[in-house]
Amino acid sequence: MATAQFSLRALLLPILLLSPAATARSWDYIIVGSGPAGLVLSDRLSATGKSTLLLEAGVASTYASGGREGPSWLRDSNEPLSRFDVPGFFGAFLAHPDGHQCPDIPFPAGCVLGGGSAVNSALWFLPPGGDLPWVDEEEGEAVAKARKKIPGTTNPSMDGKMWFPESFDILGKMMRSLGWSEVDANKEMDRKDRCFARASFGNTDGERGGPLTSYFLAAEKRPNFEIVYGARVERVLRTAGKVVGLEFVRDRKRETVNLAEDGKAILSAGVFGSAKILWQSGIGTRDQLEIIKAVKGDDMIPETEWIDLPVGYNLQDHPATYVVFKYPGVGTAYNYSGAYENPIPEDAQNYLQHRAGPLASSNARISMWHEIKGSDGVVRTLQWNGRTGTAGNFTGPDLLLLTNYLTHGQTTRGRIGLTPGNLNHKILESPYLITKEDVDTVIQSFQEVLEGVKNVEGLELLLPDLATTTIDEFIRNYSLPRGSSHWIGSAAMGSVVDYETKVLGMENLYVVDASILTGATTSNPMGAIVVMAERAAELLTQETWGCDL
Repeated sequence: MATAQFSLRALLLPILLLSPAATARSWDYIIVGSGPAGLVLSDRLSATGKSTLLLEAGVASTYASGGREGPSWLRDSNEPLSRFDVPGFFGAFLAHPDGHQCPDIPFPAGCVLGGGSAVNSALWFLPPGGDLPWVDEEEGEAVAKARKKIPGTTNPSMDGKMWFPESFDILGKMMRSLGWSEVDANKEMDRKDRCFARASFGNTDGERGGPLTSYFLAAEKRPNFEIVYGARVERVLRTAGKVVGLEFVRDRKRETVNLAEDGKAILSAGVFGSAKILWQSGIGTRDQLEIIKAVKGDDMIPETEWIDLPVGYNLQDHPATYVVFKYPGVGTAYNYSGAYENPIPEDAQNYLQHRAGPLASSNARISMWHEIKGSDGVVRTLQWNGRTGTAGNFTGPDLLLLTNYLTHGQTTRGRIGLTPGNLNHKILESPYLITKEDVDTVIQSFQEVLEGVKNVEGLELLLPDLATTTIDEFIRNYSLPRGSSHWIGSAAMGSVVDYETKVLGMENLYVVDASILTGATTSNPMGAIVVMAERAAELLTQETWGCDL
């Protein structure tokens, strides 16, 4: 690693780039990005009384945050709801991005308050020990804080009814026949082998809730906290290893904001966003910094100030493999996509009046976990999520879907980088099932789980079709997309940031989001990210201010 050296130009750089629109105020904390980690930090850091600024590239999302977008039937209802409040709109982001897709990321990515937590299925699983890079005692305190803020629920509809229970009932029966146990996933967090649970959601009172409600609204009420929407951060402005401000583009104008003398800048822009800001700040590998220099020219920080860190490496996702079943009596899958603009009238009224019914959650109903020790001695975890629905060419009635994710312990590592010219993100090395042991683990889990099909009368396996292929062939020749948008890595702890989340070679630049995780999370990642951010907030506040949150 090359340490940045002081230069006169680096000292003058923030001054040279100041625009008339720049604010003269200096901030104790500047947070970049309002994904789940950024929302946690907004609350916890502003609670210290220190001035805290949140820069968000997108717009407000939920109604309580100022968002007002939604289909006409929702807007005309006069209910305090935006599209981002309704859990049943989890699939609407892909069909109706409406300008909220991050323009430089070629995968689903929400540039809106809440980031992924504003557009995902809101599945909420607290992480078991080992998911995060801190010792259990430290992680445990952060888990307790996250649990208090977001208790989670397995029954999100406010009428108390479990809507669309078929996937849990039928697939749970299949797993019991194999000797697997039913658990409460968020009470028995460390039980993640041969067990299943009802899907848990971070929803609150029939609305999306999660970090947007439990953290952001508390921060927004404080006089020492501000948020700037539409601020796409380009880079940090630094004198050698110290950040003195940040540069961002808003309404096509370049602006800067100043960091206080003892202030801290925290990147929470996600696996892709934080990596790009680091690169554009002269932090990363030479090949990516040269791509930026070719575009930015003299505006790029001089090479003598570059810091050589493996930004973009260590990329992981949860590689997804789909299974389709048929079971008589399940019926036609609920049309969540169509419900965005044309819901069933009774369902719309049930939700508007009671926050109940199909629109009170996504269609996920069961999660299962399986641990397998590979030939390399590494224990890998697989998560299976089940729901009713259609998939690809399977569009008829009575369908059940299972998605297999290889999660914690996988050894395949990918890499992201930038496209020369437009600086859009791209995958340089695939993160999906490259190592032999990863592939073998998925095959073994499929073999064990699908053995249960014959134990449930009437349950038919459609995909894979074992009359025409083997499980081994199905996994190795799988042609559907593997991505799940559960990204981690790109600024990994230990190689890009230290164990207090500080960027190596920098005095006051931190990264707190999924990019610093060193390995894929055991389950859907939102819970782990919130817990990680809680722990990071403790470190950020105790180090300088001596606060005890």
